[in-house]
Amino acid sequence: MRKFKITNPYADVDWDNWHHYKTNLHTHSTASDSQVDFSDMIKAYYDAGFDILAMTDHGVINHGWNLKPRRVPLFSVASIIKKPTWLTDEEYSAILDGTYKNRGRGMTDLRYGIEVNTAVFTKSHVNGFFTDFGQGLAGRENDFEGCVKGIAESGGLSVINHPGDWLEAYVDVKHAHEKKNIELFADILKKYPSCLGIEVLNRLGIDTCADRIFWDELLAAVIPSGRNVWGFSNSDAHALSDIDTSFMDFVLPDREEQTVRRGMENGTFFSISRYARFELGDDFVAEGEYPTFTRITADEKEQRITVEGKNYNRVQWVSDGKVIAEGETLDLIAAAQNIGCYVRAQLLGKGGLCLTQAFILDDGNMQEVTLRKLTPELRKIERIETKIKNTTTYVIGQEIGREIARKKRRRKAKKS
Repeated sequence: MRKFKITNPYADVDWDNWHHYKTNLHTHSTASDSQVDFSDMIKAYYDAGFDILAMTDHGVINHGWNLKPRRVPLFSVASIIKKPTWLTDEEYSAILDGTYKNRGRGMTDLRYGIEVNTAVFTKSHVNGFFTDFGQGLAGRENDFEGCVKGIAESGGLSVINHPGDWLEAYVDVKHAHEKKNIELFADILKKYPSCLGIEVLNRLGIDTCADRIFWDELLAAVIPSGRNVWGFSNSDAHALSDIDTSFMDFVLPDREEQTVRRGMENGTFFSISRYARFELGDDFVAEGEYPTFTRITADEKEQRITVEGKNYNRVQWVSDGKVIAEGETLDLIAAAQNIGCYVRAQLLGKGGLCLTQAFILDDGNMQEVTLRKLTPELRKIERIETKIKNTTTYVIGQEIGREIARKKRRRKAKKS
């Protein structure tokens, strides 16, 4: 009979005394490629009830909402047409302490955030936090590791943004299962502990609909090496209508910047979306309050994990990309034959989808995963291919080819 050692990312949460903070860590403005003014975007998040916000414009480090954004006009047409404005010192202070519009609670400015790889055609984007790396850097095509490395060396944290958009798994889900793709990101995560994980929910979930599938592949590949992979959810807001699409519920003792950092590192948050098409359906329309968890108990002696929550009508348990059980309590012994090296829970409700982080389950037989066995010669060839793919010339040729293919598909669809 399999019995599991449970590593619970929420083990240290004080459910009775800690607080829930609505959070977004991927946000744009006129400081880069959004038409929404820098100060207007911040105020809109405040009005929408958010508690923690990171402004992460392309190639622009946020040093504070009351400071002029150091925009890069060469990379940002929006900032040339409409120069960003920033909060006055009075507005900034009032938003931080909640006296602005008498909201009653403040909103934390998570400073030193940026989206790196500014001027690439490919969507190889990485968010940096608590970093001074990336200001004004154009970046390299198809290069995630360079960004993660630079952020790590600066002492910051990183998250890989919308991987399915880069993989084009929304066109063909098989890209989320390809070993070469899994290995690429798994190797980065194993090499850089400061790279906390990936976005698994982003905005409306159209180009990122398969990112939970890819997350499950990464969890299975990375956990046996000794670390978890946190799943983040963000609006990636470029328009005001994006604000309440995808976000996170952080559970913390307070919302000070360093406390938020520890929460990011420890995974004490839940990822939420109102538009998770894969789980909720293409026609799903969110109504009312979003679902979230209010207590989690992992009982290793009884081999059970129990969740409590609100605003939900279903609880599902996922392992190795499959729903293995439903209900508030998961009996690990009963479900053992369907469990891999982890399990995660998700709530489905009228207000959307809410995900836990993965609970690592070790039955004593966990072994590190080798996805592909390649000879040194083949590895060398792949490194050369990667250098070619990092060039703009290659990507332009690739995009021309893709556009030709798209036109052919459209013509074929019209004929049929």
